[in-house]
Amino acid sequence: MAYDFNSILTDPRQKRQGIATYLQHKLAQLWPNLYGLSLFTLGQTSSLIPKNTWYPQYHIHGILDSLPSQNLKSLYTQNICHLSIDSFPLQACSINRILYVHDAKLSKDQFSLMLRSCWETLEDHGKIILLLPNKLGWWSVIDNLSFRYRNAFFIQKLNIVLKQHMFRINHYERVLYFPPKIMNSVSLRTNKILEFTGLFFVPFLGGYHLVEIEKNLYAPITVAPLKKNYILQSKSSKSSLNLKDSD
Repeated sequence: MAYDFNSILTDPRQKRQGIATYLQHKLAQLWPNLYGLSLFTLGQTSSLIPKNTWYPQYHIHGILDSLPSQNLKSLYTQNICHLSIDSFPLQACSINRILYVHDAKLSKDQFSLMLRSCWETLEDHGKIILLLPNKLGWWSVIDNLSFRYRNAFFIQKLNIVLKQHMFRINHYERVLYFPPKIMNSVSLRTNKILEFTGLFFVPFLGGYHLVEIEKNLYAPITVAPLKKNYILQSKSSKSSLNLKDSD
């Protein structure tokens, strides 16, 4: 339980004050206000939304299911929607902001399908906040060994996946340098000190990636660089032509 982030967020016996308050503080720094915007949340996000600052025009929470879209009927209960990872039952370009906390049971292939569905649902230049486990995090390594189905990410590989799905990173930092149970038992001020200490001494070993990404409207065009030999040959050919003209 000390290393299981999602269990602390879902366990009704946990107060969730320390770690939830700290993450609310971090999210409010990225998005100070969502007034007049639409918000779509995925994962264990109910206790992480900054209720004192975020006042979206409407908020929908999605519960992911691994079944394909043709075998899953979308069920709505108030603002809760059961949906498939490969197809969201939302209008295209209808959501301004998405908040996603990583589901341990979601494979990396399913994560890629979810990113594609998020891209289709987001408005032009819409933004997403991702909270994903860091494969280099010291306490998340223990979590990975104890829960073999869990998937963690290297930031370099994550950046490649995001580019492939037409997203770019606007903000990136590592958070949760100490096990969630420890951070959940202390105050916001103490958690700030713990995070500053972890960032100063072991900047690469934070337990989670906190990433803000923005939707790209067009895929980047990659141009292969010209070889130096070709450039030299072209210059030499031009110089020879100039000499002939002068003669």
